[in-house]
Amino acid sequence: MIVTDRIYGKVKIEEPVLLELIHSQPVQRLKKINQAGASQYLFTWKDVSRYEHCIGVMLLLRKFGASLDEQIAGLLHDVPHTAFSHVIDFVFENKNHEFHEQFHEQIIIDSEIKQILSKYKIPANVAHPENFSLLERKIPDLCADRIDYALRDLFIYNHDLESVRAKLNGLKVVDNEFIFANIYAAESFARDYLSQDKHAWSDPRESALYMILAQAIRHALDKNILNIKDLFTDDAEVYQILQKHGDAYIQKKLGFMTPAFRIEPASLNHYHLFIKTKIRHVDPKVLSNGKLTRVSQISPKYKAQMENHLKEGNQGWYVLVYAK
Repeated sequence: MIVTDRIYGKVKIEEPVLLELIHSQPVQRLKKINQAGASQYLFTWKDVSRYEHCIGVMLLLRKFGASLDEQIAGLLHDVPHTAFSHVIDFVFENKNHEFHEQFHEQIIIDSEIKQILSKYKIPANVAHPENFSLLERKIPDLCADRIDYALRDLFIYNHDLESVRAKLNGLKVVDNEFIFANIYAAESFARDYLSQDKHAWSDPRESALYMILAQAIRHALDKNILNIKDLFTDDAEVYQILQKHGDAYIQKKLGFMTPAFRIEPASLNHYHLFIKTKIRHVDPKVLSNGKLTRVSQISPKYKAQMENHLKEGNQGWYVLVYAK
């Protein structure tokens, strides 16, 4: 099987276990789940699926010599994602945006993935991404998951593959951890990551749309229009159920799902939504003069930008919302 990826190019996959897992229903389902959640209704160019990202994480791990088990863990790390990705974390108010992770092991056990892993004698710990240090690490460190979604979103935004590849080529693995070999690639990645969080992932306008779609889903669950199993289908199926139902509250909320959606700053005395979402940042480790240090220790400017972003984001925003 030849995988053609917009970041890593063409890669040949021959391992039978990977091929069977890629074609399994839980992994194929991810093709119909947009990584941008509600933001897909604001920007049609946000077309990265959870499937593309999972394949990408696997390919990134493969590129840097990760074990087959870790590649499998990377491929499977997002199989428990619900429809609309992290919108679910606003439905159930999960401040760490990790609601889906509690279903990881169960989805594997209840699907053909369990039989595939057993057939090839793959250990059960691939259902736990936290067991693999290249795949998952806590903020502000680098990990394959964080690197891939950042580079992928950066590319679909500016289509500058040269910039993406320069960052990728600056990476290396030391003591089973991703680091940067030079400050130029490290600072470039850190600044772009911060910019994406500020202007996309935690942007008040996009976060507001997440909250509004979450309100529609929460209402539909309360009224038994949706059930939990529906959330583990895909974006189109859940949206169709919401659209078909004549519930006035749901229809009002869906009316905001348009590129014309806008917000305006508001105050505590008069607002529609108070937005406080997960704030992301990285402070990569980098080799400098033969020693391992962090970007913020080398670049005072980046340190100030990072601290200001965290401070601003943690304060939250009061906004007014309009469908057009």
